[in-house]
Amino acid sequence: MSAEKQGGDQERQEWTAVVTGAECFRKNNFRLFGALRLLRFKIGKDKNCPLPFHARETPLWSFRAGRVALALVRQNGELEAGQVPIVSDRNALARVKIALRRAANAPRLLIAGMFIRPRKYEHFLLMGYNCEMAFRFIRANGFLDSTFFAWAGGPGCEKMLLALDRFDELFTGDMTLKTGTRDVFADKATGVLMHSHYNAGAFNPGESDLEAVKAEIRSRAAYLREKFYRQLRDEEPTLCVLKMKRVDTPKGDEYARRYIEWLRSRGGRNFEFLVVCHRDDAANFPAEHPDYHLRTVASYNPDWSAVTEQFGDMYGWNLIWKEFAPTRVLGTKRKFGFEGGGGGK
Repeated sequence: MSAEKQGGDQERQEWTAVVTGAECFRKNNFRLFGALRLLRFKIGKDKNCPLPFHARETPLWSFRAGRVALALVRQNGELEAGQVPIVSDRNALARVKIALRRAANAPRLLIAGMFIRPRKYEHFLLMGYNCEMAFRFIRANGFLDSTFFAWAGGPGCEKMLLALDRFDELFTGDMTLKTGTRDVFADKATGVLMHSHYNAGAFNPGESDLEAVKAEIRSRAAYLREKFYRQLRDEEPTLCVLKMKRVDTPKGDEYARRYIEWLRSRGGRNFEFLVVCHRDDAANFPAEHPDYHLRTVASYNPDWSAVTEQFGDMYGWNLIWKEFAPTRVLGTKRKFGFEGGGGGK
């Protein structure tokens, strides 16, 4: 969850509100190849209304037939929230699109896998901005061991590193329900966020209900903190993974080294550190970085739809988890907080 996500949510609400009267509104936004995208619009009673192109779209061609319009555009930069209609992963067309992407990626992964020597790890400790990363791990491996930062996240690297200096105090004091969310609470002292087990917006909670939810978070945070230390400090090979926000990558090498120093200061023994960044941002890192691994993906899921296979680089993430693989598969029926919605962390 982030300020960017909140802004994206607001933009999407405003965009959805346009779907009335004689105005046009988009029904689909399909990537063809490169920066070219095909848009489909539904037109209101006024069939001459202008098509609502986004500031980042350069129209190349359009065609209207009745109350349907098609347009070919060039996308300038990344998609913003208002450019993509909300589509459930359960939607039939979305399912077909995801299945086709999986089918297209399968032979590429098979060939690439022949040249990869997998690195095996017993523990995977996610270190922040986790929603998409954890989702992709589950899709690739079928499980995710519950860890502290699989439930928690929030600020960028600088603020998170400052918060980690108070790691033992996270979610031991006061916390507040984050504005615009139903199940995310912020540690008041640091701003770090954690999913609750309960949807606080589902039962109009009173003060006693909220205190019960906070008590559960404190208890779970204490258990997961102890588990984090236990896994970090044992002899089994451990991989600590950081998906880095794009705004953090100009200082990415510095941040990676500070995370590693923090992990060592907390008793880290047999661990390696993996940084995942956007491919365009890899140039911000030095050519030689022997203290950590650096891998890239072509694109991230947008924060307003972080846990879906409809966006992002499915192939790139699968390739990462093929190289950095678990020593064993854990069976789990647990449903994580990040699986229930589109929020990024």
